[in-house]
Amino acid sequence: MLTDLSWDAFVLPAEALRWRTDIERASGLPVRLLQDDEMTGAEGEAWSEPGLRAVVLAEAAPSPANAMTIVHELGHLKLETEGWPHCYLCHDDPRWIEWHYALISDLVSLVEHQAFFPTMLRIGLDPYAASEADLADADVLDELRNLAPSLPLPGLKPDWAITMQLLRALLECRPAIAEAILRDAAQLGPEVRMARALAAIILAAPLTPQGFADAMRACWRAMGFAPETLCVGEDEPAVANDDDIAGETALVAGD
Repeated sequence: MLTDLSWDAFVLPAEALRWRTDIERASGLPVRLLQDDEMTGAEGEAWSEPGLRAVVLAEAAPSPANAMTIVHELGHLKLETEGWPHCYLCHDDPRWIEWHYALISDLVSLVEHQAFFPTMLRIGLDPYAASEADLADADVLDELRNLAPSLPLPGLKPDWAITMQLLRALLECRPAIAEAILRDAAQLGPEVRMARALAAIILAAPLTPQGFADAMRACWRAMGFAPETLCVGEDEPAVANDDDIAGETALVAGD
C-alpha cells in the first residue's frame, strides 16, 4: 500500500530542496513523497512516469537514514531534468526483459551515482558509507556465491549478481577497501575481471547525458549482450498498444 508522506517531516539540505524545485519546474509536476509498505530489498526508489514524479521510501520514519535516501532518490530524478536519458530493454520476449530487468537497473543506478554522489558528500551526506558497510565484510560475497546457483533466473547468468556487487565496490568504496574486497573475491576470476572492465568504462565516461548513454552502451557490449537489446534515450521504442509490442519496458532509475 502506498501512503503519502509530508515533506515537512524530513530535514533536508538546501541543495536537496533546490533539486526538488528543479524537478518540479522541469516536469510541471509535484514530486510526491510516498511510503510503500510492500517494498523489499531497497530503502527507496525514484519513480518517473507519465504524470508522476515520486520519491518512494520503504519506511516512513523521519530518520537521518531516510533523509539520505530521499536526497539519493532526488538525485536520480534531477539527472532527468538535465537531459540524462532513460534506458530501455528491447526484446521480443517479455520473459527476457523480466529476467534482465534487475541487472540493467543496477547498472543504470551505479552509473548515475557517479554524477550526484560527490554533491551529496559535499553537502554533508556520505552515500559511500552504506556501500562500504555492506561490502567491506567478505561474508557478502560468500552469501552471493552460495545464492547464485539457486537463483530462479532462466537465461540470466547468476554470476551477474556478484559482478554488480564487485562493481559497486570499485565505484563506491575507497580504493583500499575496494581492492581488499576484490582480493577476497580472487577465486571469482570472471566476475572480478568483468567488474574491473565495467568500472574502467564508467570512470572514463564524461558526466554528461551523452557520456552516460555511451557508457551504458559500452558496458552492455562488454557484458556480451546484443547492442539492439538496450535502447537509450532517442532509441526508445514507440509503443502503440499492448498487442503491437511483444516486449519492451522502460526503466525507472533509482534504488
